[in-house]
Formats: sequence, structure tokens, C-alpha cells
Amino acid sequence: MLTAAQQLTAVLDHWQSGRGPLYQQLADAIVALAESGSLEHGARLPSERALATELHLSRNTVTAAYQQLREMGWLEVKPGAAPRLGSLSRGVMALSAQDRFSKILVDRYEPIISFNTASPPPAPIVTEAFADLSGFIGGSPAIGNGYAALGDRELVLAVTDHLRAQGVPARPDEVVITSGAQQALWLVVTMLGGPAKPVALESITYPGVFDAVQASGTRPLALPMRDEGLDARASAKLLRASRPDLAYLTTFHNPTGTAMSEEAALEVLGAAAAVGTTVIDDRTIGDLALDGSPRRPLASYASGASVITVGGMSKVFWGGLRIGWLHTNATLAAQLRHRRAAMDLGSPAVFQRIAARMLREHYQETLTWRIAVLRESLDATRGAVKEHGLDWTWHEPEGGPSLWVRLGEGNADKFAERSSAAGAPVAPGSSFEVIPGAAAGHFRLPFYLPPEQMRLGVKMLAERAA
Repeated sequence: MLTAAQQLTAVLDHWQSGRGPLYQQLADAIVALAESGSLEHGARLPSERALATELHLSRNTVTAAYQQLREMGWLEVKPGAAPRLGSLSRGVMALSAQDRFSKILVDRYEPIISFNTASPPPAPIVTEAFADLSGFIGGSPAIGNGYAALGDRELVLAVTDHLRAQGVPARPDEVVITSGAQQALWLVVTMLGGPAKPVALESITYPGVFDAVQASGTRPLALPMRDEGLDARASAKLLRASRPDLAYLTTFHNPTGTAMSEEAALEVLGAAAAVGTTVIDDRTIGDLALDGSPRRPLASYASGASVITVGGMSKVFWGGLRIGWLHTNATLAAQLRHRRAAMDLGSPAVFQRIAARMLREHYQETLTWRIAVLRESLDATRGAVKEHGLDWTWHEPEGGPSLWVRLGEGNADKFAERSSAAGAPVAPGSSFEVIPGAAAGHFRLPFYLPPEQMRLGVKMLAERAA
């Protein structure tokens, strides 16, 4: 583990050109490392003299930086003791994966309105396919021995063409078929992550990643976010400073629905390329562009960064269609493919064949339909919130199926408990945060359900969960 002085040296190496007085750079570096979780609450910093020597700075520079941090509340200094990070730094003492999912997967009873998971009901083509499996796939659904452990060939080719159409230069031997995007993510993080370095995550992120981070023996590094999305400039600085093996990003962001601009994406990718960080681009909801502006896969940019693209069928077609994929270099793909087969012998062959047909022949029409119904449900949700006089606010999503709602008053975890008791459970912000408190006062409100159900659900939350 790098010492505080070594981490600060790495940051300052990238910040010293035209970025203001050195004492300000040093103070900013300490704040950045604290916000990311690299330096946790209570961490002991070097004395002024020791840090000045380590960084080859004057002691006056370090004294001025420490004074500024004390005034801002970031630093606590007691006579005769080393300075420590103060109350503003809360560390990365995250909930366990089980704790997070217990807040989302409510199993005591079947909810009246299920807001706790962001999984869609089946698209019309899914209902049609399951009504006549033989007709849909053009043959008996009893395919061979029922296994397609290394990926059904038709599905591999369909995914390859799908990626190519989006600008990713994919080959069939670079594609791994998985049981949903969740498994793809787990495979990559546990294969490439380790205890030596953290995995960089958006400071508010998809809860499913935490189990993979824990299983790999690593820890999360929080990339800063603002209301409008990832802070690309600050995130690029942190990547250069901490040099993580992996950085996990989502398009569109789950759960806030924000997205990076092309300029921001190139800034983050440039930093990743410079320090050898592999970027995981989770595009599970990446095509659900509510604003009518699809975002390019990160692997489609000529950035020099190593990018692993993750995708799946569930968010466009149906939550129950557990088919996902990942795209990476052929060598790693072969390793992941056999590791994945050893876990569960793969999704059933018939499901993979169904997915191949849907992806190749029905994707665009289903995507268009799904976005249209999402917009209708979002409009109904806005209207219901206004009708019931709720003081909820949110940043309008650019894509994806969820609102990231800020409660006007009250504790979001308590609100989630009341919503569950009311029969319309929601997921509180604490399920998504890397740094405790980063999502305080928020909850996720998916709008996959039909407009009438969204109106009923908001009414239930207003009347019985408020």
C-alpha cells in the first residue's frame, strides 16, 4: 500500500504545471485522495517537516496547505500528534454486497408495485417467441444436449455484428457469452482485480459490482460525480494518481441516467491509457437514450485505452432473459470463456438461440418500442409527483429506466422501509454509494412499469410511505 506521501507525490507529478500556487495544489491533492477513498477518515498524514522533505517542497508550502485544510475542516491537528484527516473524509467503509441487495431484493411478499428492481416486463416479441418457441427459432427447442457452455455460435455471431454496428471492432473469438451482464462483470473484475490496487468506480454505482470487488480481494476507489454525471476532469486526475488496474463505468449511468460527453469520455480514456488502467464499459442500458442521442461505446474511440465492453438482453427485451456478453481481446476472452463454463455450463442452449434471433432480427424495433413506453411512463411519473404535491427533485435522465430522486425531507433508508411496508418498495441511495453518505437523501425510482402502474405506485408512496 502506498504511503500518504507517495500518493501525494503521484498526484503532484501531474498537477504542477500551471495549476496555481504549490500549497493550493498540495491541499487539493489531499482533498482529492480523501474524496476518492484512497486516504480514509482518521488517516495519519506526515508531519510538515517530513512531508516537505518527501515532496521536495519548502516547509512554508506544506504549512500553508495544512492550514487551509484545517480551516476547511479536512484536517485535525492536536498538539504533539501527527495530523489526521478529519470529519469531512468518510472513507470507503462500504456496506457488504449482501447488505446492499437486502435493500433491493424484497422477499417477504410480492409487492403491489415493484419499484425496488429496475427490470422490465417482457417486450411484445418476447411474449410472441415464448408462445411458439419452435416457430420462433425455426426448429425444436430441444437443442442437442441442452448446453452451449462456450456460447451458441449463432448468438456469438449476432453479438459480434451488433458490436460492429455500434463501432466496436469485434471478432467472434473476442466475444464471451454470459448469464447476464452481472456475470460478465463478475468474471472480469475477479479475473483482473486484486489486492495490490483498487478498482475505480463511479462514487454512486450499480450495487452488483460490489460483490465482484469484494470477491477479487480489492477495494473500491470512488470517482467523483456531480448532479450532471461523472466529473471527468477530476476522475482523470485520480486515475493518473492512483493507477488502478480497472475502472468501471456505465452508459447510461446507473442509477442517475446521466452520460459523459464525447470530450469527457476521451479525457477519462486518455488518463486510463496513460497509466495502463483497463476500462469496463457497462452498456447494459447504454442504448436506452431517452434524449434521442445514443452514446458511442468507449471501445469505439481510438483512445489507446484497453476497454472491455459489457452488454446484455435484459434491459431492452425482458429482465428474465438472462443473456449477456463481454468483448475483450481474444486471449483474455478465451480464459474468461472457459472460466465461465466451469461455473454453470452456460445459459440453456434454447435461450441463447432465442437471444440470437431477437438480437439479429428484432433489436432495433424492440429498442424503439421500449424507449417510447419508457417516455410515456416517465411522463406519467412526473404528472403523479406533481399531482400529489411531493417535494421530490431529480436531474432529468438522459437515458436509462430510472429517476435518481432526492427526498425533500427525511431519511431515505427509513423512507425505503415505509415504502416496502406500503407495498411499493424502492431502493435507497445507500445501496449505490461507494463512500458512505454520497447518496444521502436519495432513492431510485424505476419507470419501466406502464403509466397506470406508475401513477398508482407514486400515489401509494405519497399516501403511505411519506
